[in-house]
Amino acid sequence: MSTFAVFGMTASAALGDARKQTKITKPSGKAGCPPLELTPSEWNEAVQRNADAIMAGEKVKQLSALFDTPLHAQQFIDLAKKAGACRDLKIRCKAALLDVKGKKILSPKTRMPVIGWSDYLPGREVA
Repeated sequence: MSTFAVFGMTASAALGDARKQTKITKPSGKAGCPPLELTPSEWNEAVQRNADAIMAGEKVKQLSALFDTPLHAQQFIDLAKKAGACRDLKIRCKAALLDVKGKKILSPKTRMPVIGWSDYLPGREVA
């Protein structure tokens, strides 16, 4: 059962997110006028600014596929660090979520533990 994955942010993932989020138009500044098209160089500059902002932020995303062992996830982290700029790389596992007191959170409908991503700690029970 694959339960481990690497979460964090790399420069290439930030650039991909920035390309999806950056619009190709900008407001004209005049009421009732259509927006202006960005030139390719202006769009590339806007994408780079957005990518830098994403890398400076706190948002993380799942970077890897699911792994069977944390060793494979650690190897992915090592390769990602060699490939370029990255931040906040962590191994997370699918496990029962815990509340503040350390008790498992139960689903009100099924009365079964809620399963979600939590930071991997060696020696901890995995769902």
